[in-house]
Amino acid sequence: MEVILHCGAHRCATTSFQNYLSRNARDLRRQGVVYWDPAHTRANGLNSLNKLTPEVCAALSDELDACEQQGATQLLVSQENFVGSMERNIGYASLYPNLYERGLLLAKAFDGRVSKLALNIRALDMYWTSVAAYKFRQGREPIQQATWRRIVRSKRSWRDVITDLGRAFPGIPLLVLPFEDFAGQQQAQLEVLMARAAPETGDGLALNGAPKPAPSGLNVEQAMKLWADYADDLAWLAEGADGLAELICHTNDNDHGLASSDARIEQRKSR
Repeated sequence: MEVILHCGAHRCATTSFQNYLSRNARDLRRQGVVYWDPAHTRANGLNSLNKLTPEVCAALSDELDACEQQGATQLLVSQENFVGSMERNIGYASLYPNLYERGLLLAKAFDGRVSKLALNIRALDMYWTSVAAYKFRQGREPIQQATWRRIVRSKRSWRDVITDLGRAFPGIPLLVLPFEDFAGQQQAQLEVLMARAAPETGDGLALNGAPKPAPSGLNVEQAMKLWADYADDLAWLAEGADGLAELICHTNDNDHGLASSDARIEQRKSR
């Protein structure tokens, strides 16, 4: 049984993707695909990676065995909190600062049974603005200017996140899907992850979006700095990501596969 972990990230259309999967869970099950949503990972203890016990790991192993014995050929687990939390990102003014340690715990929990990893990423200026707006909608105070300055000065970007995840799961394929390509394209994203046809029902969702207008403490210069950092991340991915990950691009000419490196970079420059 192939085990696929979709690790978010937050504010990258993950909720819409999870809703699409839930709507189609029955059809997927008929294809031999089992979907575990965040409620399932909460129930089996995977949401508290720092509190994993031998009992939790043993129960997870038994559950994986049961899925396989019942005829599942693929298990897709989607949980954005695998990589960390938005609260911690804001507190440290950094992008998932303890991901490597969390990745090791996640790998330990699945005990060598993970077949594939997937991560959605997003332009850093838009990611941080969306995080700030989402938390503001929940009643949190706006991010202070001092924190924004720390965020912009942070040397940690998606390249570091991907590197941490790849190091925690050495040799496991890691697919990186940009928000700019796959937001609202749930069917295409699932077909990439499963390497098979996916249901059309519920495709095109856009749920849990940030409020508009949304408060943002970024000025133009800061936003451009974050965008440039993201462009560097995409260039690194397009050049092979040091063998750690594979950049997946969804285009009109190539619905479910890879575009050439030049096409990926030029597409970002034009946006």
